[in-house]
Amino acid sequence: MEDIVYLNGSLMPLSQASLSPLDYGFFYGYGLFETMRAYSGHIFCLEKHLARLYRSAKFLGVGLENIPDLKEALYNTLRANELSSARIRLTLSGGHGEPVPDVAIKQTPTVFIVARVYVPYPGQVYQHGIKAIVSRIRRNTQSPTSGIKSLSYLDSLLARREARAGGADEAILLNEQGLVSEGSTSNIFMISGNMLSTPGDGSGIIPGVTREVILELAISKGIKTMEQKITLENLIQADEAFCTNSLVEILPISRIGEQSVGSGEPGVVTRKLMAAYKELVERAIVTFGETGAS
Repeated sequence: MEDIVYLNGSLMPLSQASLSPLDYGFFYGYGLFETMRAYSGHIFCLEKHLARLYRSAKFLGVGLENIPDLKEALYNTLRANELSSARIRLTLSGGHGEPVPDVAIKQTPTVFIVARVYVPYPGQVYQHGIKAIVSRIRRNTQSPTSGIKSLSYLDSLLARREARAGGADEAILLNEQGLVSEGSTSNIFMISGNMLSTPGDGSGIIPGVTREVILELAISKGIKTMEQKITLENLIQADEAFCTNSLVEILPISRIGEQSVGSGEPGVVTRKLMAAYKELVERAIVTFGETGAS
């Protein structure tokens, strides 16, 4: 069956969807996106994703006054594809404009949604962890767009290509100060002693929705947490490390380059948080089933 996508208020087969070649998302990378995961028909942490999108749209000056309800559009796309468990991509661009770089020209945003079956990593990856490499690319903490999930995603694509070329699953990006920032498509955590640490907002990260959930979960489980500056040496010498995003949830990092992290296997704290995250998802599914889809 052909994918049914959502474009500017309408559901349609993917083959019939078309964008203006003068769209500012295509011309200048002027726009945003959110990647979400649906479990049993429930889009997990949807409100958090939309809140981040709205904050970022306001920062970019992308007006959302005249667009349809995004929550309804997301669920309609999920149902139109008869999907229960899925990965969903919501793209919001600056819309059709003149071929000059001037965001002062008001234009109607483009909204595009695609939902597809999500195929997770095999269970053994979560049991044994992944290998990461350190990218040559640097995050720029001074860039005003460093903290938003924009369509200008070239650095992450290049870093991900580095990881693949190095036989790794993820690339870790440092910032211009040489401190750990984030993964190409994830946030980074480490455990040293009894402390769970992650780079703070000033490190050039995109503050991930799953990152926020993990920090909340850790506190609820009595795990000490800290957002702080982390050196590469700190990370490599940590007892445990993992990366997070909305699709992979919590993915243990067992090696960085040729060096093992801790024992080289997912540690106690990582496993505890993985279990707690799954419990949170299950509770959300039950609640969703009781209240019904929006």
